[in-house]
Amino acid sequence: MQESRDVLVVGGGPAGLAAAEAVARQGVDVLVLERQSEIGYPVHTSGGSWIKDMRELGIPAQLYHPIPQVFFLSPRQQVALRYDPPVACVLDVRGLYQYLAARAISAGAELRLRHAVDQVLLEEGEVRGVTVRDERGRRLMVRAKVTIDASGMARHIAVRAGLGGAFRRYGYGAEYDLYAPHYPQEELYLLMGSEVAPSGYAWIFPRGQGRVRVGVGVIHPDSEDDARLYLEYLLREEPRLREKLRGASPVEYHTGLFPAEGPAERFSTAGLLLAGDAGGQGSTLVGEGIRFAIYAGRLAGEVAAEAIAEGNTSAAFLERFDRRWRARFGREMELAYLINRHIAAYRDEQWDDALVLLRRLTPAQWAQAMRGEFTAGLLMGIMARSPRLVASGGRRLLERLLERLGQGASAS
Repeated sequence: MQESRDVLVVGGGPAGLAAAEAVARQGVDVLVLERQSEIGYPVHTSGGSWIKDMRELGIPAQLYHPIPQVFFLSPRQQVALRYDPPVACVLDVRGLYQYLAARAISAGAELRLRHAVDQVLLEEGEVRGVTVRDERGRRLMVRAKVTIDASGMARHIAVRAGLGGAFRRYGYGAEYDLYAPHYPQEELYLLMGSEVAPSGYAWIFPRGQGRVRVGVGVIHPDSEDDARLYLEYLLREEPRLREKLRGASPVEYHTGLFPAEGPAERFSTAGLLLAGDAGGQGSTLVGEGIRFAIYAGRLAGEVAAEAIAEGNTSAAFLERFDRRWRARFGREMELAYLINRHIAAYRDEQWDDALVLLRRLTPAQWAQAMRGEFTAGLLMGIMARSPRLVASGGRRLLERLLERLGQGASAS
């Protein structure tokens, strides 16, 4: 069997659904293929995000849980931050994905579930669609003028089309979604150190109505440790959480992978765009991907629709997606990656020292840094408030960050 579409999206996650909506809103025919039997299942992410972005993206407030109190814990130190009004939130991941699906369908996109990509159609070096196996095992050929690879970490189409290989550095996360009757729903924790997450971090993310996500992420190959073993320690033995998690028990178990190499070298070629994790377009600072996937999906969908309208799906035309994405997010992601590579090797005493030094920052500076909004003003403010950080070895990192911001002379 064979059919033709203007735009084909592979993957029904946030990037793919946002791309499909953007295409459909321009009146362009678009089909989304999702290999799972349900949008938003299984959950592969903890759902930490920011209220500012959810509002910008038009996400209803009932799909995220605001967090006013944030704690950072190292082996022997703690930083407590209070936000009024809250700035951070934890997403209802499955609900959000299905909401994005509803928006795409309302705009005119078609979604098909249990359709797994089998092969990529390449004609004279251009991607012209895929073959898939449907829910009954039948092979279907779907030809398309533009294909958007939103298949996540697997980047199925990109690899088969020769647009880069598999990611070699990645975060592996394991998480329980608990019902925790005694956990304070206004408190979020990030924990660092060798006992909870070597070469990574652990998290406690409340999401409302007694539900809490408890997880551990470890970066490979920086560490070969198994995040699942540290998750059991965190849940059963970590003394700082014992009372808060008293009587808690899991109702879901999640695992996931996140690319930790920074953005891919290229996001496009003739007939093909990469959106979301398939292009490494999330922030490696703390492994945050959802909001960036939605932004990237929208940009990819807009470019795909423009290509159809102008009858030009060449590599040169589609490269405008690369330029637009890098103009908005490129520097932010480069700096996030530099910081991630620097702190991934921290020992326990370094985490303790870092929290002591960074305790001088204001809550607003903490939030700006965690969101990845790196500016010369923020970095100079950190240097001014934490002179010991500069003296203790952080100077070179801050200088490199300032150089990337075009403010190298300010670091002297």
